[in-house]
Amino acid sequence: MKTTEQKIVFALRVLISGLFLLSAFAKLYPTPMFGITKVFEEGQLIPMGLPESIVPYFSRFIIGAEMFLAITILFNNYLKRLIVPLSFIMVAIFSVHLSTQIFGDSENCGCFGDLIPMTPLEALIKNVVTLIILAFIYKRSEYVNRKLSNLIILFLIISTAMFAFLPISNQTKTLVGNSSSDEFLLYVDDLEFTKSIGPKILCFFDPDCDHCQHTAKSLDSLRVIDNKFPPIHIVFSDIDNLIDTVNTELNARIDNFFTVAGSNFSYQTMPQYNYDTEEVDSYMEITFPEYDNPVVILYDGNRQIKLFHGTSDKEYSASELLKILENE
Repeated sequence: MKTTEQKIVFALRVLISGLFLLSAFAKLYPTPMFGITKVFEEGQLIPMGLPESIVPYFSRFIIGAEMFLAITILFNNYLKRLIVPLSFIMVAIFSVHLSTQIFGDSENCGCFGDLIPMTPLEALIKNVVTLIILAFIYKRSEYVNRKLSNLIILFLIISTAMFAFLPISNQTKTLVGNSSSDEFLLYVDDLEFTKSIGPKILCFFDPDCDHCQHTAKSLDSLRVIDNKFPPIHIVFSDIDNLIDTVNTELNARIDNFFTVAGSNFSYQTMPQYNYDTEEVDSYMEITFPEYDNPVVILYDGNRQIKLFHGTSDKEYSASELLKILENE
């Protein structure tokens, strides 16, 4: 008969198993390619300093490892000697990275993908609690070493499945032509905007993105002080992928976006992802993986002058935009 302590330890193992399993599947939400690339790879792994060339391989390895640990922590085979220490090391490594982000960063850290957005501080607290539980499990567990080969086979099966179902070479589809010059204008449904001569600004925004909202607010401020400021058109991503239907929730999010921005702009919506067709017909297929939100493109007619994107070295700059406009 199990003692009360053994029952508590096993219950904690079930809890840790659930956390690892949730973490793995959350990184594949709302679709595997979007979750693993835009949220996990770009939001967490690349900021950790990993080379972009190996990030796609590392991301699949990590998710596979989480699934492996979620299963094996429920069994006694090499639990104390291998499984719990590996779990502790994995959580500790990501905790060290999170500790460098807790000050001044309130964005989703990507630990649970877009399924459960968490700030670095919230994720760090969760990880610290997890480490304490793992330490308790380790202390109360016994050495049971049966067949290491079973663990190796399980890990190889999970890893193979990860790379089979998430092939690295098939993350995006090719745009019409190649991504240059007026390529983005091909997907704008406002003919007056696309055919207009002179400076104009095209934006690709997520209505819930803080950086996108602040960028729109900056553009609106520039437009207010300069009555000759170029026309602006926004392409919003629709995460619910509702095509030709009334999306009340999206409309409310866009209304909130314009409230933050200060006024309304010409805009259209586009499904955030759609990998089921041959043609490029979704937000992610146009912007990913080269560009990250917010995307602001300055044109002179159909000639691309400047493309701002992301929140790092190529991010939108109001002063740089004004300087370019003054010289045009």
